[in-house]
Amino acid sequence: MAAFPRLTVLLCDSDDAAAGRLYQELTSSTLVERVVAVGSLADAVREAGTGSFDVIVVDPLSTDLVQAGRFALSRSGEGAAVVLYVDLARVEEQAAAFYHGDRSRLRDAFTLDKRTPSDMLADEADAVLTNCQAFRLLATSKSNADRLIGEVRDRATSSGDDELGRLVDDVDQARILEHVRPDPGLVRPKVASNSVFLSYRFKEEDGYVRGLSGLLEDNGFTVITGRAADGYVGMAVLNRIRECEFFVSLMTRSRQFAEPGEKFATSAWLIEEKGAALAFSKYMVLLVEEGVDDIGGLHGDWQRHQFTAPTFTTAARAAVQQLRNRSGRSD
Repeated sequence: MAAFPRLTVLLCDSDDAAAGRLYQELTSSTLVERVVAVGSLADAVREAGTGSFDVIVVDPLSTDLVQAGRFALSRSGEGAAVVLYVDLARVEEQAAAFYHGDRSRLRDAFTLDKRTPSDMLADEADAVLTNCQAFRLLATSKSNADRLIGEVRDRATSSGDDELGRLVDDVDQARILEHVRPDPGLVRPKVASNSVFLSYRFKEEDGYVRGLSGLLEDNGFTVITGRAADGYVGMAVLNRIRECEFFVSLMTRSRQFAEPGEKFATSAWLIEEKGAALAFSKYMVLLVEEGVDDIGGLHGDWQRHQFTAPTFTTAARAAVQQLRNRSGRSD
């Protein structure tokens, strides 16, 4: 497969603070060759008319929704990858207007949430840009395939080769191009051998997590976390989970349920990360503090190690040994 090209990006956003924050990350990214930032839709249309951009980043809510929607869709129709840099909560509040009519096609655009924590913005932007690279590469492949079929058909017509003409006409072009159509879902990250995504509440970092991470590393595992996310489960964190071979969740007490009894909930984002690991078919091991309830289903008892403070080390060793067994490196 061809190497992914570096991208030229046009950023249109009248929100100076948000645009400046993203501009800094885009210009620092190794995936980007050039960034042009403008504050108005008129400037964006002018820049797009004078140069070719691989990626159009726009916030329709900060400019003019109707005109920005038309601009984004027109550039998408010409093969550019469109990224909506928006406050996703505001988009949901205005969904009926935002996705009205032809703008319903904006659902297919990539999105980057303006509420992304600052520490995660670079990772989130790179995750989106990686998909944009794949989109552009596949769009170029589709264009080349269209051109090639067109040239063969023209040659058959000009030469009067009826047999070649019938052959071309019999080709189901849609099926051929099914393999090269722009589809962000085709981005398949390589899974790193013996890597573990460790999901945990960040309040546990100086306690349980330090010991568990050390134990995993001592047993030959590479530990990956969503540390900078601080509860934000965005595309970058999802990609980290997808790129790891194993998933371990340390589910400690977050809040007590109102009902009588010693039952506690863990943090909501741990449940979300566990759901992502299930969706990615990751081998999963759960370390669950005694009293934590309602952690979701779709896992077996053999995947769950319950612990208290005095028994944590024993439970952690059992969990790590389970991973060693699964990796084929058991003693």
